[in-house]
Amino acid sequence: MHTPPRKPMLLRWIDSACDAGGVVAAVCLVLVTLFICYDVFMRYFFSAPTVWVQEMSIYLCIAIGYLACGYALKNDSHFSITILVDHLTPKNRRRMKIFTCLLGIAYAAVFVVKGIENTRFSYEIGDTSTGLMATPLWIPWTLVPIGGLLLGLQFFNKLVQEIQNRK
Repeated sequence: MHTPPRKPMLLRWIDSACDAGGVVAAVCLVLVTLFICYDVFMRYFFSAPTVWVQEMSIYLCIAIGYLACGYALKNDSHFSITILVDHLTPKNRRRMKIFTCLLGIAYAAVFVVKGIENTRFSYEIGDTSTGLMATPLWIPWTLVPIGGLLLGLQFFNKLVQEIQNRK
């Protein structure tokens, strides 16, 4: 029985990092659900809505979106329109996958670079949210470069796998 070759350590590390992002995103999803249920309960039964749930829910939803993107790519969970790709020859389909991985890396790099710039800028000017929590906005801004890094690394992982796959 032929066992498939083991992935290099770097590619396994990338998968693990994306899995961790997916786990944190799942925890954020559970938290946002609990927070909203708590707010509904407090509002309905005690006429005492919270002042923090809306703002916190927004930050958690941002975390879900950015931290789960590398995990979704790893598991091929992103939507794709394959009507044109399905008509390509296997050789051209492989070329298309390599091209889209390179394009994805460039796209993710923009998230990382611009995310770092915006995080730094927000920190330097002491930008805070207008809500009652007055959250320093550099904190949620850090999710952009982290999510971009996870996405870019997973595109790199897919690229390496596609280059190694000569079938």
